[in-house]
Amino acid sequence: MVAQAKRAWYLNLDAEEELRLPGAINPSRAVVERCARLASSLAGLVPDGDLVWTPGADAPKAHGRRAMAWCPTPSALKVLSRAGAVVAEAPSREALRAANHRSLSAAVAQCLPGAAYVTDEGALEALLATRSLTGVWLLKRPLGYRGGGKLRVRGDALDEAARRWVRASLAREGGVQVEPEVERVEDHGQHGFLARDGAVTWGALTRQRLDAFGQWVATERMPEDALNDLENRALREVCAGVVEALRAVGYYGPFGVDAFRWRSPAGELRYCALCEVNARYSMGWAVGMAGRRVDLDPE
Repeated sequence: MVAQAKRAWYLNLDAEEELRLPGAINPSRAVVERCARLASSLAGLVPDGDLVWTPGADAPKAHGRRAMAWCPTPSALKVLSRAGAVVAEAPSREALRAANHRSLSAAVAQCLPGAAYVTDEGALEALLATRSLTGVWLLKRPLGYRGGGKLRVRGDALDEAARRWVRASLAREGGVQVEPEVERVEDHGQHGFLARDGAVTWGALTRQRLDAFGQWVATERMPEDALNDLENRALREVCAGVVEALRAVGYYGPFGVDAFRWRSPAGELRYCALCEVNARYSMGWAVGMAGRRVDLDPE
């Protein structure tokens, strides 16, 4: 497919902040610099000749071009419209928030021993009392990105700083994902595109290289037989559940399912078929979807 330069891309890589806190659409200098830096690493997402800019940058003249956003939040669509791009119908803010919220993936599947999504402090304390498989719990806010919004807890009790973090997360975002911290051996990404009519286009399975902080470094395609039968079946079942959940909340557009192999304390290799769902573009999305870019053509 040879893509024509008919699009204007606004890469609001900080979209989760807007979804997490209504009105959080004035990025800090650090966020502006990070978005600009990351945008240069997006392998193949924006076709040559298309217009592209990030938060904090001056908008180009995009009159008549099709509006494209990393995540079509209300502020992103407003920026694109002001630049003159043609903005099509997009999922509501409520649909975007629900689709990216960890409660959605938690309802589809919990793939690590003892993992749970909790919505009150008492439930969290009861879960911590069961003791983690590895002695360390990982707490995740519902709307984090770039490896942020996480807290490590050792043992079965919260100190005062951790308790404040938990209470703020519960009050602002409605819950916390709790799971044992495990040794991740290899990270995978399964990307797709969900059309407004409910049709799904799947990409190839990818391997994602992350740094020590869980932040993306690079993505590459994996061979079709990279997973064993058990892993492949688990991932297929999870992906079907994710699509059903995304349809149910009114989301359509690009999405990705993160998964990983991990090693148990006994040394056994196991598979977590659902780590999180990204209902938007993601750093490796274009790699997995190469040759299947249905997003580039109007529906």
